Amino acid sequence: MKNFIFAFILFALLTVNAAPFQLNKRATTFDNCTGFGFVDSLTVKIGTDPPVSGKNESFDVSGKLTKNDITKNQTLLAIAYEDTAGELIADAYIQAFNNSIKAGTQFTISASDVPTPDLPNKYSLIVAVVDPAFEGIIACATANFGVKI
Repeated sequence: MKNFIFAFILFALLTVNAAPFQLNKRATTFDNCTGFGFVDSLTVKIGTDPPVSGKNESFDVSGKLTKNDITKNQTLLAIAYEDTAGELIADAYIQAFNNSIKAGTQFTISASDVPTPDLPNKYSLIVAVVDPAFEGIIACATANFGVKI
């Protein structure tokens, strides 16, 4: 019986002392997009890191466009999730800019309540500034989850 009590106390002490050594979560790193030619980079901060399937997410996106202006109600923020084959997991979230901003000026846009689709183990998150007048992406950032590059 004494051995059982001793083993139980030892186990309890080891369990309690092990609790403070939790893994430190690393913040998601967004990189410049490749494959779109030259596009400006973006700084992206996400509310829940990493995103959780089925829960709405918030994004704070900032940057400075070198060539293109942001045009109110024309330039768009696009947020998309892609699988490892580059296929969209769900429709992209689209939000128009509500202010015009000249090239070379720092900008920030926030998007809240962005739906997060049912995510696979490996996927990419793409955040882009798109202007239909220029027929493409003018700034972009991407993060990979579950994928080692």
